Amino acid sequence: MATEKVTGGCLCGEVRFETDAEPIAALLCHCTDCQRVSGSAYYAAYITPLAKLTVLKGDPAGYTVKSDRGRDNTRRFCRTCGSRVWAEIDRGQGIASINGMAFDDASHFRPSANHRLETAPNWCRIDSDLAELPVD
Repeated sequence: MATEKVTGGCLCGEVRFETDAEPIAALLCHCTDCQRVSGSAYYAAYITPLAKLTVLKGDPAGYTVKSDRGRDNTRRFCRTCGSRVWAEIDRGQGIASINGMAFDDASHFRPSANHRLETAPNWCRIDSDLAELPVD
């Protein structure tokens, strides 16, 4: 049985990707790394196995940082427009955190959880209808 795919890309269209329509998780991450990379109180994270993420077009650049939890995260972004399209999370599991707003149909991203609320800015309005994902 074929799995439904969803597509997305960067702002200028130089980087295109596809992945399975069913994520491991779809969450709003409030960690300080996600705040900085998104320029917001949280990042729309669509979590999927890295092996299920296929680059259809382009050669995204990568920049590896140590997260505030001490693991390596490689941010993937377009070399032309700079849009961040996903991060490869070093957890020994091969996880990709795709920018939920990078999908062609952004309504496909539907968060079901909040993550790292302990680092959310004090002015941030938290959606209390979402579950709270435990800190790993």
